[in-house]
Amino acid sequence: MPKKAIKLEFEDENGAKYSFKVEGNIEKNKVLRLLELYDLLSSSDNVKNNETENNIEKDLYSTIKFIIKDLPLTGFTSKEIQNVLEDRYKISVKLPIISTYLRRMYDKGELSRKKVKREWVYFYKEIEKIVLKDKKAKN
Repeated sequence: MPKKAIKLEFEDENGAKYSFKVEGNIEKNKVLRLLELYDLLSSSDNVKNNETENNIEKDLYSTIKFIIKDLPLTGFTSKEIQNVLEDRYKISVKLPIISTYLRRMYDKGELSRKKVKREWVYFYKEIEKIVLKDKKAKN
């Protein structure tokens, strides 16, 4: 009869690699213990990472909203937000994340946008309303 073996390998988000191998007389309770160990190692990392991501997400969203109010009336791009985050707040954030936040703000009606060449230029809606009122008052 061939030798039985079960091997469990995984890598956590920090890059640590885990490898477990059980050979020989494999019983159900041994496999269950191995799976419990896997759950224990992966769930503690996930809980910590989810809490951290949620806190960063809330703080980053409000920081971006705060930054937007100081940007020029002519519009801004996700790259400009990234530069302000890095220069003023010393926060490094990838462009796709910033673009996602700006798209969400656009979807909520907080921003307007237009396509210029290959990128979106965003405008703060409150400022846009003020500019439109001024134009109507002058006419």
